[in-house]
Amino acid sequence: MPPKDIAEVLPPRPSVWPGFPPAAMVALLLGLFAACTVLVIAMRNHRRASMYLVFVLAAILLVFNAVYFGINRVRRGWYPVEFSHISYFVMAVSVVLGSRKLLSLAGYCSMLTGLGYILAGVVSPVSLLTTSFSAAELAISIIRHQAMWLCGFLIFFNVGVFRMRDIWVALTGIALMIGFSLLVYYGLIYPGFDEGERETMQIITIVQGNILQYVTHKPLPLIARAATSVGIGLAVVATVILYHIVNIKINAARRDKSLRLGRKQDESQIGVLPFLLKVLKYKGIIKSSRKAQVCEEYNCNVL
Repeated sequence: MPPKDIAEVLPPRPSVWPGFPPAAMVALLLGLFAACTVLVIAMRNHRRASMYLVFVLAAILLVFNAVYFGINRVRRGWYPVEFSHISYFVMAVSVVLGSRKLLSLAGYCSMLTGLGYILAGVVSPVSLLTTSFSAAELAISIIRHQAMWLCGFLIFFNVGVFRMRDIWVALTGIALMIGFSLLVYYGLIYPGFDEGERETMQIITIVQGNILQYVTHKPLPLIARAATSVGIGLAVVATVILYHIVNIKINAARRDKSLRLGRKQDESQIGVLPFLLKVLKYKGIIKSSRKAQVCEEYNCNVL
């Protein structure tokens, strides 16, 4: 059954920022996006500083979102069910843990979440001004998604050292995130989740191929929904592959530059796991035969 028209479930509210022109919203979103992008590019030769910045931002987002959803689940019945909601925690937990294998998933989801929100706001700024719960919630949403773009781009361009053989982690992680949202949609998880909110879940709209309904404002034929759904799925797989290829090429170019300058390329990782492994290494708990393998995996030799 196609989802209800969003206007039937959540009728437009008056602008949460009365008198704030949509053009100003577009300028605000693009201005913040440009500032975050320029900052990452300016830090391209400072990987260690980039690692600490993304770690601090991830830790802040993890704590904030845990408290935010905890409070709003009790007060308003809000649940972290959308792809972007899950991405907040996937990115934050992966970075704080310092897991190298999860870092590509964290960066991809973070970039996609931030960029998707920015593009949606630029294409339809009125929707941000009329469907937000309050001005404070809108401000939080803008800051949070800009921070997700900043973290994701930092991971992709400055911090992450990806390997093609680990691409299955990102693809599997995305599939599991979508699967989680489907379980929520069909009431197998969070059975008390508001029916109206369930019907307007963006990720379900995309999976069911109904995303173009926001443009056509009428139900789409089955073949159009199927083609849309398959097309988006193929686009995700293609962009994940391209994401890894570009990162590998960026790091290869940096290694070549480091060799020409007579420097060793910094590929260390910070986080809870590298720290614990370093502690175990120096305490002699990890056997010598495992030290090289473990520290190569987590890049914990230099912290």
